[in-house]
Amino acid sequence: MPDYQNKECGRLRQRQTSGRSVRVFFAIWPKYTVCRQLCVLSEKLELVCGGRRTRAESIHLTLIFLGEMGTSQLDALCLAINAVKGRAFNFIVDGVCYWKFNRVVYAGAGEVPLELFDLVGSLKETLSANGFPFDHRTFTPHITLVRKVRPHVLPKLLKSLAEPIVWPVSEWILVKSEQASDRSVYTPIGRWPLVSDSKVNAVF
Repeated sequence: MPDYQNKECGRLRQRQTSGRSVRVFFAIWPKYTVCRQLCVLSEKLELVCGGRRTRAESIHLTLIFLGEMGTSQLDALCLAINAVKGRAFNFIVDGVCYWKFNRVVYAGAGEVPLELFDLVGSLKETLSANGFPFDHRTFTPHITLVRKVRPHVLPKLLKSLAEPIVWPVSEWILVKSEQASDRSVYTPIGRWPLVSDSKVNAVF
């Protein structure tokens, strides 16, 4: 996907956002190797607890949900977000948990990087300062892996992963969300780089 700053990205947003409004959110998205590791984990969990696992192309970690936004506002949103700066980091996926109220099994980190909280905080400040509405719920970093699980087997999942998954995060993206049949379809429409750090591993 082209950078958010250039003309090609502007044309991309025009192609990908036909209509008067779109549902959008900010997220981080895993590269191939990490995505594959998370897919293998979701497949194992689906066998244990039933339900429906997240498709490979849909695995992500939501930063902020903005909801419905007029397509005419997207360029202004991207210009405002250009001011946000952040540092690259490793998100160490080392545990699996569940939310009983919505029957979702998710993966997370026992120790969340401060860089992730700083990024979300900066995004919220910038959105508020520029008058963009967004979901103000407390940020709880998680990667949804399986939905509609069988409650009676969930306690078996409350354990640390034998081999943690190291997810190098080097950018965040703006995503369009659409419904197609019984599933969500996600399309990136903008992205922003994080400042590299020697401690962040390169995984492709």
